[in-house]
Amino acid sequence: MRKFIIVAAIIAFGNVVWSAGAQVFKLDNGQTVVIQEVRNNPIVTIDTWIKTGSIDESDANSGVAHFLEHLFFKGTKKHEPGDFDKILETKGAITNAATSKDFTHYYITIPSKYFDLAMDLHADMLLHPMIPRNEMEKERKVVLEEISKDQNSPNKILHENLDSMLYKNHPYKRRVIGRSEVIETITRDQVLDFYNKHYGPSNMVTLVVGDVDTNKAIDRIKEVFNESNKKTEKNIYPKESQLSKQEKKVSYANVQSGYMLIGFRSTSITDKDSYALDVLSTIMGDGRSSILNQTLKEKKRIAFSISAGNSTFKDDGIFYVSANFEPDKCKLVQDAIFDEISKIQKNGVTEEQLNLAKNIIERDTYYSRESVSNISTEIGYTMALTGDIKFYDTYLTNIKNVTKEDVRKAAEKYLGIEKSAVSIVLPEGSEDIPVSIVKKKNDGSANLISKNLQTEKYQLSNGATLLYTQNQANDIIALSISAKGGQLLDKKQGTANLVASAMTKGTNKYSSLEWSQILEDNGIKIAPSVNADTFNITVLTTKDQYDKTLELLDEIVNNAKFDEIEIGKMKSDKLNQIKANKDIPLQRALDEYRYLIFKDSPYTISSKILEKNIPNITRDDMLEYYQNIFSPNNLVISINGNIDKEKTIKELNNIFTKKSEKDIIYQNYAKEISHPDCPRVTTQNMPSTQTAWIILGWQTDGVTNEKDYAALQVIDSLLGSGMSSRLFKALREQQGLAYQLGSGFSPHALRGSFMLYIGTNPETLETSKQGLFEEIKKLKTEYVGDKELKEAKEKLLGNYLIGLETNLDKASNIGGYEVLGLGYEFNDRYENLINSVTDTDIIEVANKYFNDNYILSIVTQ
Repeated sequence: MRKFIIVAAIIAFGNVVWSAGAQVFKLDNGQTVVIQEVRNNPIVTIDTWIKTGSIDESDANSGVAHFLEHLFFKGTKKHEPGDFDKILETKGAITNAATSKDFTHYYITIPSKYFDLAMDLHADMLLHPMIPRNEMEKERKVVLEEISKDQNSPNKILHENLDSMLYKNHPYKRRVIGRSEVIETITRDQVLDFYNKHYGPSNMVTLVVGDVDTNKAIDRIKEVFNESNKKTEKNIYPKESQLSKQEKKVSYANVQSGYMLIGFRSTSITDKDSYALDVLSTIMGDGRSSILNQTLKEKKRIAFSISAGNSTFKDDGIFYVSANFEPDKCKLVQDAIFDEISKIQKNGVTEEQLNLAKNIIERDTYYSRESVSNISTEIGYTMALTGDIKFYDTYLTNIKNVTKEDVRKAAEKYLGIEKSAVSIVLPEGSEDIPVSIVKKKNDGSANLISKNLQTEKYQLSNGATLLYTQNQANDIIALSISAKGGQLLDKKQGTANLVASAMTKGTNKYSSLEWSQILEDNGIKIAPSVNADTFNITVLTTKDQYDKTLELLDEIVNNAKFDEIEIGKMKSDKLNQIKANKDIPLQRALDEYRYLIFKDSPYTISSKILEKNIPNITRDDMLEYYQNIFSPNNLVISINGNIDKEKTIKELNNIFTKKSEKDIIYQNYAKEISHPDCPRVTTQNMPSTQTAWIILGWQTDGVTNEKDYAALQVIDSLLGSGMSSRLFKALREQQGLAYQLGSGFSPHALRGSFMLYIGTNPETLETSKQGLFEEIKKLKTEYVGDKELKEAKEKLLGNYLIGLETNLDKASNIGGYEVLGLGYEFNDRYENLINSVTDTDIIEVANKYFNDNYILSIVTQ
């Protein structure tokens, strides 16, 4: 289950329960309401959980819960179909829904000033769905497309086969999404019958988490959910017995890698053994230092990736191990997994492994609870499955109380060959079966360059730029470190990519395993990455681990070892991942698009390039890049948190010492970026795919053209952002051509790209392609109405605000603007810049970029 954390005891008082800031109410109509005030950011999540899902279906209506979830957005007596999405998205809301085995939930995250409006719409949607027949027929096509979309995906095959072996009679055996033959014929009366049986107030839990006043919020909820209770169906299903003999299913598909999912029936969410199983799954397969990762991936090199988890449901649970591997190593992987399980059953685990697992669970929980949407999801999941917030409150305490013997007994009780179901997918035709960098230490200082209401900008004495945003809302400290250059500095394309991965594979002081263990043990996250323009390190830590974090940052920046053996493993992993991605139609289409949009230039990093170059990149190539990328004069370090500023300045001056006097000026690389001068079109055939993918795009100017940057952001909001967008309404709602579609604008320092995408039935490929071109034509020839333009801007600005929720979000945001030349203050100018875009700007920018020099990447049967 999810790892929850809470710090206060429960105090019962009348009909209100106080729980670490959360208050639980029971309304007169039987509805449960949970409200938690989180005033760090001006946003709020509204999330109603219905205690029903595929568990309450039969073979005759399999998939009805998921179908009904889609139909809720199709209007009420007060609102026409599409109104909910249109109104909410114009306020910048993120709204969606999800169906599972035990529950269905509907949520809105929105700027808190629109709370009353959002709550009114939310309640109206849940209490008064109309489900018009014509809208139901449109959505029937969408759900059928969703069912057929990539139905041969290895992960779907693995899970469906596993469920069929573990559950013979219990409703958990059924697919949540349902079966196409049922959805094709299910009637409106059958859908409404399911709604009337399960969607009563007493079966609902409504959560409000964020920037609200509790008293005002509960009053508003009572007002809008003013519906008398109705009797809902409560079904109890007998628990199935545990497997006594191993079951196994092997499927063959058009894939290149092998996939394995081993499942064991475990416990429901409320069983005390679930805590020991959570700890066991973390020890076995969570993180690089876990037993299975170290044994199968790092030492034996027989798996590309491997993990373990413990999924808990209301009635039952599944403990699983998942692996991806070369097909000819299938039996080796399976035997090695059961061998490690046997060792734990016999010898148990060490105190060090136990404590590390507990620490990982606690730290992951702490970081996740910075977001109001995460808090809402965690509490909602708990309340829907247990009906009691006490479980949420005491979860970490129970994790801390798990002993080594508890873990060993859980492994003995629930795991083992005879209790396992093994689901495997293999390719058709397979048989079953560095050098230390010398630093110049200094006691450097810093000069204050400028500041605004939130952030201070300093120039460190070593030449680096420091942006410090003090934040006392929590003890989390986030660092976003950006070095100019990124892929532009590659002498062999792909070098920076390898350097980012290799930096975490050991240093002069720590082996690869020791590095993983010390991070996990202290709850510290240090993650190097690279993109077109910058080499980045993101750091997430807490106040009590900050000094240790800076010590580790120093180690990875200056003393990464680049061990030849680790480099070999890493190259193999990357090449295997590239190979695995070829099994995914969308990945194929995207990769070819990435290759063509900036063909033969430093921005061209696609799997095609990496697959060719990785074997030829040497350790010396990587060292040369590593030794020059962190030159302080090209660095921007953005920190959000509550730190000792003077001490931090001193440490950063010592960590980042002069290595190169060369200043990276982006414009000097402009001539290296190719520009399409004709259409670049490619079609790939995958006979097994049930979904054709189309990606259509154009090159644009980069971020420093602020006027066009803003206009393209608004165009993206108009065209393909959410259910109120033009693409959604024209191609999905009106024509039923797609389940997934949208647009995306990706600006870099020198150039950018704007793309449209759609996943459709291969039979409607040409219609869908023409539909994309038609929407572009309208954009170029017809002025956008004032109302539509205003709503697109509000949606864009609302999403922007929600995207700045966490400390790391904020640090990365202003750091990114600063390093690309827009300045950290651009965050303050963003709203005015977006609001300055006119209908004339939209037409001018659309005609400037959306010409005949397009990129078109297609994957179909």
